Amino acid sequence: MNLKSLFAVSFFITLFFIASHEVQARYKYDPFLDNLVFPVKHIKSHFYDDWGEIRGNGNRTHEGLDIKAPKGSKVVAIADGRVNTIAYTEASGYYIAIDHGDGWLSLYVHLNDDLVGDDNLGGRKTAIAEGIYLMSEVVAGQTIGYVGNSGNAEGTVPHIHFEIRYKNKPIQVYDYILESWKRFDKYIRFPLKTISYSKF
Repeated sequence: MNLKSLFAVSFFITLFFIASHEVQARYKYDPFLDNLVFPVKHIKSHFYDDWGEIRGNGNRTHEGLDIKAPKGSKVVAIADGRVNTIAYTEASGYYIAIDHGDGWLSLYVHLNDDLVGDDNLGGRKTAIAEGIYLMSEVVAGQTIGYVGNSGNAEGTVPHIHFEIRYKNKPIQVYDYILESWKRFDKYIRFPLKTISYSKF
């Protein structure tokens, strides 16, 4: 490799690291993350910091949080936005993506596709809430779908794979989701002493 090529490679590597650092610095201090609504409206929701766990027989790391809850529990928008995607794939099952503007996107994956007594026969009707369609506007706390285990989560405990992306890069948001859970838990236990759930 000649000197000119080496310089070009070094230049692009430097640009990559600068851009990556800028993204990380930007999201860590963004007020958007301070006002999130907890994405599952059920007091028996359970989650832990499973970001970065090895998945897929060691082929990938987990770039989100799995939030377990009883099947059919309401999945809600974490913030105001517009529905960017409603889709089904073999891996993700039914899922929704919401564009919140300014580079922020939230994903809700493995939504319910089961009918009582009939596995996988519910389809879109059991996965996506009524009135939710592509490009529809949603508000924080609005029901958008239902907890399940569609896609490659079939046979696992019902849950959603929840993810936030900034400029299409998945980011670690456990601490922010934990804080949103604490606000939701307080609302459930002391509803008269807290503001509307949709404000969380």
